[in-house]
Amino acid sequence: MLFRTLLLLFSTLTAVAQKGLTEVPVTIKDGWFTAKTLSFDKYTTGDRKNGIDQPANLSFIKNPIDAFNFLLQCDTCKQGSKAHIQALYTPHIAFSDRSLPSALEHADANNKFFYIVIQAADSTLGKWEMILRNMTYLDLNENKQAGILRSPQGEFKVTANNHFGIVNSYENIRYEFVFRKKVVAAVIPGNNPRVWLDLNNLKEEQRIIVAAAMAALLLR
Repeated sequence: MLFRTLLLLFSTLTAVAQKGLTEVPVTIKDGWFTAKTLSFDKYTTGDRKNGIDQPANLSFIKNPIDAFNFLLQCDTCKQGSKAHIQALYTPHIAFSDRSLPSALEHADANNKFFYIVIQAADSTLGKWEMILRNMTYLDLNENKQAGILRSPQGEFKVTANNHFGIVNSYENIRYEFVFRKKVVAAVIPGNNPRVWLDLNNLKEEQRIIVAAAMAALLLR
């Protein structure tokens, strides 16, 4: 009975989170002799390559872990048609002298952060960074803040939950991107990836930045 009650509660929460979002198909190509690529909405990634190829953007990180990079492009976008993304894991201590939101600032000292840098080809969009902490399943139960996607131009709060999985688990973790208290995009990485976008309120120049962040989660 309790399980059914919890399931109904999470279904209700999910319905609320879904409001205003449109699910778009995700296509992944990962052959024996080709690098992994993916596409969703109007965006397509280039090959996922191991390592860092623009170290100047990550000079403060001394020991990057599982680093990779890729390109994201949109053939139909008027603005923000291409972006370069570098992604890695690094210990919390690497950010000890940088300003962080409370959820990251007070994360356990041993917490390993997932960090990405997004450099849009359109110089007006500037450089963005996303920092995510490892979440406990109790955090996921409550859709707590996982991190932030930010630049001098603005920021998106990133939360994470297990509302598409089972309570007290790491199943089907969904990352939600919140702009001005509204969920404007969401992604579930893994073997059965899913992507949602607010196609009405997310501006094109914002969309490629959020798409780049979600692509990094899908490719990691």
